[in-house]
Amino acid sequence: MKLIKLIVLSLLLGGCSAGDLSDQNQVQPSSPSKIEDSTHKDSKGIMNFLLIGSDSRGEPQSFSDAIIIAQYVPKEGNIKLISLMRDSYVKIPGHPKGYDKLNMAYFIGGNELLKKTINDNFGIKVDHSVSIDFEGFANFIDLISPEGISVNVSQKMIDDFNMKVKPGENALKGRELLKYVRFRHDDESDFGRVRRQQEVLVKVKEQLRNKFSHFESLAALPDFVDQGLNHVESDMEKGEILSVLSKLVFYPVKNIDSLRIPVQNSYVNKTYPHSGAVLEINLEENREALKDFLLKPSPVNREYNY
Repeated sequence: MKLIKLIVLSLLLGGCSAGDLSDQNQVQPSSPSKIEDSTHKDSKGIMNFLLIGSDSRGEPQSFSDAIIIAQYVPKEGNIKLISLMRDSYVKIPGHPKGYDKLNMAYFIGGNELLKKTINDNFGIKVDHSVSIDFEGFANFIDLISPEGISVNVSQKMIDDFNMKVKPGENALKGRELLKYVRFRHDDESDFGRVRRQQEVLVKVKEQLRNKFSHFESLAALPDFVDQGLNHVESDMEKGEILSVLSKLVFYPVKNIDSLRIPVQNSYVNKTYPHSGAVLEINLEENREALKDFLLKPSPVNREYNY
């Protein structure tokens, strides 16, 4: 059986390149400020993934709690993470009010409307989307790292969620790690939550690489993907997911850069009757910040610390 899995995996790795994937499911931005040329260079196999963490507990509709675009350049070993603040006030296609919080797009129309909203407002093409709810996140973390993921827990966080740990470095399992990434009742508020989301995403990547760092362990990758698909919703087929995960193993990630949108000093706090408290952003300034971020080369062997 292991030999069969290795043969199948070898065919997947050889038959589906990152460049092949980057041409699928493209959405053409309608914004006059286009940056698609900077986000897609087929010769480098660049892919943009929309990663969505929803606050669903089984309801048919839910809001997006985390919205992250991950740009991956396997041949260069670069990952760029762009966190889009969920309260950003943007124009949502087809919305009766026109403008609303970014996470309302997911509530109204799921992954596809959120992708289109991001595309229309920021000019970023998304190749594939992956969404996961609270229960799925906890189960997925336990699947990839049964011993937990190490993070620094504050006393305020412990008090807020009644966590059974001491302040400082702790290896948190799925349900406790969910509390860590959702916490926002300190001076950093949603901005701290975005930082922790990016931190955990990087550590999940490291866990995946460690789990399948040896050729023999790759035989278990198809079974792992089957189990993982029980916890996520994605527009990717199993073969495409296998290809992406295998590239994370064979093309080591050297650099990870991150950006938060809106950038500093590019928004004001506003309140509207239909949407409540929002971040009213300078869209042009943030488009330019995105363009600069995606075009600039990543520093060589950059240390990524939180």
